[in-house]
Amino acid sequence: MKRDPLLPAAAPKRRPPLSVRMDDTLAADLAVMARAGMTASDAARTALSIVAGTYANAWARGAVPEGVQPEITACAIRPYDAGDRP
Repeated sequence: MKRDPLLPAAAPKRRPPLSVRMDDTLAADLAVMARAGMTASDAARTALSIVAGTYANAWARGAVPEGVQPEITACAIRPYDAGDRP
Protein backbone atom coordinates (compact mmCIF):
# COMPACT_ATOMS: atom_id res chain seq x y z
CA MET A 1 0.00 0.00 0.00
CA LYS A 2 1.43 3.36 -1.05
CA ARG A 3 1.79 5.99 1.68
CA ASP A 4 -0.32 9.15 1.30
CA PRO A 5 2.27 11.88 0.58
CA LEU A 6 0.20 14.45 2.45
CA LEU A 7 0.40 12.48 5.69
CA PRO A 8 3.50 12.88 7.84
CA ALA A 9 6.11 10.17 7.59
CA ALA A 10 6.22 7.83 10.57
CA ALA A 11 8.27 9.39 13.31
CA PRO A 12 10.99 7.34 14.97
CA LYS A 13 9.94 5.82 18.29
CA ARG A 14 12.73 7.57 20.19
CA ARG A 15 12.83 11.24 19.38
CA PRO A 16 15.68 13.36 20.63
CA PRO A 17 14.62 16.78 21.91
CA LEU A 18 14.61 19.51 19.30
CA SER A 19 17.38 22.03 19.73
CA VAL A 20 17.53 25.26 17.76
CA ARG A 21 20.20 27.92 17.94
CA MET A 22 18.58 31.15 19.12
CA ASP A 23 19.54 34.33 17.31
CA ASP A 24 17.95 37.78 17.17
CA THR A 25 15.76 36.88 14.18
CA LEU A 26 14.36 33.74 15.82
CA ALA A 27 13.82 35.62 19.09
CA ALA A 28 11.86 38.30 17.23
CA ASP A 29 9.80 35.66 15.39
CA LEU A 30 8.99 33.91 18.68
CA ALA A 31 7.99 37.24 20.21
CA VAL A 32 5.49 37.76 17.37
CA MET A 33 3.95 34.33 17.90
CA ALA A 34 3.90 34.87 21.69
CA ARG A 35 1.61 37.85 21.05
CA ALA A 36 -0.96 35.26 19.88
CA GLY A 37 -0.57 33.39 23.18
CA MET A 38 1.82 30.71 21.94
CA THR A 39 4.67 29.20 23.91
CA ALA A 40 7.99 28.58 22.15
CA SER A 41 6.98 24.91 21.78
CA ASP A 42 3.58 25.88 20.35
CA ALA A 43 5.26 28.25 17.89
CA ALA A 44 7.80 25.63 16.75
CA ARG A 45 5.11 22.97 16.31
CA THR A 46 2.84 25.34 14.39
CA ALA A 47 5.58 26.65 12.11
CA LEU A 48 6.97 23.19 11.37
CA SER A 49 3.50 21.81 10.68
CA ILE A 50 2.68 24.62 8.24
CA VAL A 51 5.95 24.35 6.34
CA ALA A 52 6.00 20.53 6.32
CA GLY A 53 2.42 20.44 5.04
CA THR A 54 3.29 22.94 2.32
CA TYR A 55 6.32 20.87 1.25
CA ALA A 56 4.28 17.62 1.21
CA ASN A 57 1.55 19.29 -0.84
CA ALA A 58 4.05 20.72 -3.34
CA TRP A 59 5.69 17.31 -3.78
CA ALA A 60 2.35 15.48 -4.07
CA ARG A 61 1.15 17.93 -6.77
CA GLY A 62 4.45 17.65 -8.63
CA ALA A 63 5.19 21.38 -8.28
CA VAL A 64 8.78 20.45 -7.44
CA PRO A 65 10.51 17.06 -7.32
CA GLU A 66 10.28 15.30 -3.95
CA GLY A 67 13.19 16.26 -1.76
CA VAL A 68 13.62 19.69 -3.38
CA GLN A 69 12.75 22.62 -1.11
CA PRO A 70 9.76 24.44 -2.60
CA GLU A 71 9.94 28.22 -2.69
CA ILE A 72 7.00 29.42 -0.60
CA THR A 73 5.85 32.71 -2.13
CA ALA A 74 2.39 33.23 -0.65
CA CYS A 75 0.22 32.42 2.33
CA ALA A 76 -3.57 32.41 2.58
CA ILE A 77 -5.14 33.81 5.76
CA ARG A 78 -8.82 33.35 6.58
CA PRO A 79 -10.41 36.69 7.52
CA TYR A 80 -11.03 37.12 11.24
CA ASP A 81 -14.56 36.43 12.42
CA ALA A 82 -15.13 37.01 16.13
CA GLY A 83 -17.90 34.38 16.02
CA ASP A 84 -15.29 31.70 15.20
CA ARG A 85 -13.20 32.42 18.29
CA PRO A 86 -13.81 31.81 21.98
